[in-house]
Amino acid sequence: MPSSVSDRFALKFDPERHRRTIGGAEVIIHCHHYNARFQAALENSTAVDGKAIIVDSAEAVFARHLRGVVHEGDEPAVRWRVASDLYSHLGYGRLDFSQVAQGVVTAAESHFVEGGRAILGSRKTTICSLAQGYIQGASAVVTGRPARVREVECMILGAPICRFELDSSRTEPLTEYVYNRGSESAGRITIPTLDSPNIDEARIIGALVAMPIAGNNQGLIPAFNVYLANTPGDFYNLVTIRYVEEMERSHMGDIARELLVECSESCAMSTFRGILESAEWDALIRPMVKEPADKLFGLVAVSKALGWGDWRVLKHAPAETLQMVSYNGYESVGYLAMRGPGTRPACFMLTGVTAGIMELLYGYGSMNERLGQFSGTEPSCRSAGAPCCEFQAEADQ
Repeated sequence: MPSSVSDRFALKFDPERHRRTIGGAEVIIHCHHYNARFQAALENSTAVDGKAIIVDSAEAVFARHLRGVVHEGDEPAVRWRVASDLYSHLGYGRLDFSQVAQGVVTAAESHFVEGGRAILGSRKTTICSLAQGYIQGASAVVTGRPARVREVECMILGAPICRFELDSSRTEPLTEYVYNRGSESAGRITIPTLDSPNIDEARIIGALVAMPIAGNNQGLIPAFNVYLANTPGDFYNLVTIRYVEEMERSHMGDIARELLVECSESCAMSTFRGILESAEWDALIRPMVKEPADKLFGLVAVSKALGWGDWRVLKHAPAETLQMVSYNGYESVGYLAMRGPGTRPACFMLTGVTAGIMELLYGYGSMNERLGQFSGTEPSCRSAGAPCCEFQAEADQ
């Protein structure tokens, strides 16, 4: 195995844009709370084939990602090893390609199984949809021939390992997508925003970027009391766009949007609660917290370090309202790149997070009881022609 292979996954962080890049792909760090609920929102929608959307999108995105880390001179064995190592490095678990010539790939560790067990409880179907698409994309990059992959055994259903079978007789071409990268700062305006004199945002971001947020020996990333994963923003965007479009055709577009926002709202409470209760928070950020609102600014700094982009607090009335602005949220940037200008806001994740942060910091009762105590909206969005995206959360009366 060439010693340079690990260098192919080296993290690059853009401190101006608050973007993380691994192997040429911009990645977003989310945890198992978000990934499990995001998947469930799609796969539980009976009007569309949510699983197919996830599998096909993963195939397209990870084929493109792998092309950036597989070198022209790599032998097939090295290419399969790169595909396995990238999957683990991103935090999804471990894929064993040793039997791929016989049409079998296995996994003994899985981010998706861990998330499903913790968040979704019992399940009657396999859960490794992203892994299926990843293997399909890897097969196309390594062999030059796309395969169709099916998960025939899954640990979420009690199997000792997850087992995938490859059908090399596939005739349909590899799934592709168009991405027209434009200037994220086009038309950008500067809006006066708030900060906290107690929170050293640069220090927080610098410390978190320096953390080795990559898969361990099991290919998992346990940190902040959650399991993290580095996922290409293109994956989240392609899945979301296709889901909303297909739901629109069934006259259920608004339901799709509401589900995506609610998913993010719930996940924000769980994810940020884990961060607030973590050893990393205690060591780095808690000593900076002098006022209740300092927690908000500390969490915003953490989210910037996770690659969510440049977003800031516009206005904040504790326990009442929160207004945020995003200059380059990955959702609006991705929508413009994949579909061009639209007519409606497209930042469902940041909309839900704005409400979820307020519910976590100022809500009452259990996490389930807090859900819905604040309403999140996106009054303006770059994908719909605004110079920036604005978000608002207000306490429900």
